[in-house]
Amino acid sequence: MNVFIVISFIATIIYLVNKYFFSYWTRRDVFQVEPTFLVGNIGKMLTLKAHMGDIFGDIYEKYKHKRFLGGYLSYKPMLIVHDPVLFQDVMIRDFTTFHDRPTPGDAAENFPLVGNLFNLRGQKWRDIRIKLSPTFTSGKLKAMFPIMRDCCKVLQIYTEKNIKNGDKSFDCKDLLARLTINNISSVAFGVENDCINEPDNIFRKMGLKMFEPSFRNGIINTLAFFTPDLFTKLKIDPFPEDITAFVYSLVNQTVEYREKNNFQRNDFMQLLLELKNKGYVTADKKDEDEIEWKEEAKANGDGKTTKLTIDELAAQAFIFFGAGFETSSSTMSFCLFELARNKDVQQKVQEEIDRVMASAGPEGITYDLLNEMKYLDCCVDETLRKYPIVPVLFRIATKDYKIPDSDTVIEKDTPVFIPLMGMQRDPKIYENPMQFKPERFLNSPTGNPNISGGIVYAPFGDGPRNCIGARLGKLQSKLGLAMMLQKFNFELKDKSLQYGELKFHPNSLVITSLQPLTLNASIRS
Repeated sequence: MNVFIVISFIATIIYLVNKYFFSYWTRRDVFQVEPTFLVGNIGKMLTLKAHMGDIFGDIYEKYKHKRFLGGYLSYKPMLIVHDPVLFQDVMIRDFTTFHDRPTPGDAAENFPLVGNLFNLRGQKWRDIRIKLSPTFTSGKLKAMFPIMRDCCKVLQIYTEKNIKNGDKSFDCKDLLARLTINNISSVAFGVENDCINEPDNIFRKMGLKMFEPSFRNGIINTLAFFTPDLFTKLKIDPFPEDITAFVYSLVNQTVEYREKNNFQRNDFMQLLLELKNKGYVTADKKDEDEIEWKEEAKANGDGKTTKLTIDELAAQAFIFFGAGFETSSSTMSFCLFELARNKDVQQKVQEEIDRVMASAGPEGITYDLLNEMKYLDCCVDETLRKYPIVPVLFRIATKDYKIPDSDTVIEKDTPVFIPLMGMQRDPKIYENPMQFKPERFLNSPTGNPNISGGIVYAPFGDGPRNCIGARLGKLQSKLGLAMMLQKFNFELKDKSLQYGELKFHPNSLVITSLQPLTLNASIRS
């Protein structure tokens, strides 16, 4: 009898404590998604049964009529934003309150690679962002363009050779990832690789290990977003030791060789070396984005320019490598997949490429010619609408914030989540949203000219903390697509994928198809 009383007492306490924690939002008169014991609203993500984009997309579909609503990351309260105007407030108008992401940036003290631009917070983020901004001007991209074009030529030759040998099928995501790794290793580190012909290349292996949808990566990604302070407190390294060793070895060797031999090259590593040795990058004189960034040392006030340390340099090179190849390869593979099952769109973009390339010189496609391919640009934009590579945007409140036109106050340290993929697939915003229709973007940068207020389209984020490499990513994607579509036609190998929608791997940070995206290629006549 006494045991029964004790058990009943403990069960009652657990019930009351659980009810109290899960009433955070209702106590503040905010509608909340009904939470589940222990896991809150992210049970499927914690158990790796559903992708974050699908989880927040389902919430959006059910409650998109709500400007905002409450939810729980286990027992931690989070705010979910559905209103385009409030989305804009968080990203732009009230950026000073939401300038950080809920990521383990403070763990950089123990694990320097964590101290990259994506993770950093506050003043540290701002200092690095200011220094890196001029590395992505149009002048710098033009200088890197021939390097990327050469990588794409290797892909053209490889694909044509395989087709002539009777091997017309290829894994779209894998092959394009090998292309972008070639690009990034070359423009980032000045290392000439051939991952296209050598799929076991060390760069490819490290790239796979960073983003493969494995159980380990799924757990690390979940912990990083929902318990970021845990990495600092328990000194958990989110990256495998061999990846860290690979990055540092590569960076140290490159820096040592270039400084010892006074070697210079038009690539990202050269710009990082300028930041290491001078503390700033001077933009090209004819660059329309011309500006000279000199961040004065604040601590001593001595007028000296602060410089990147080798750890900071390695961290930025690391995120450039990882984000640069994965996002672009995913964008290209999803785009080719949609073009393969929308033959009329594929033909239309090929006709544009043929028309523009008719004026090309012996060097082939140029930076300026690529910019003339407006319909191809629309195809990339439409791909990023339907398949935003990071499907949920997130910020954290750095101080208490009263939501405009409401009595609700977001308390400091509350995570804010914006279900981007849900918004970009909303039939009230985009007519027939699951239809691949690049024409949406011919006369509108958002794909809907009737949207006048707020944000509904933001595949690279928005505001001061948008993706710093967005222009490079889009350039790389357009170039790869243009050079493949110029030479080849594509069709689905698995005809069952002609209809229906792709499912996404739950263990992946970015959206990755569960189904293999296998295409058949043929040489254009």
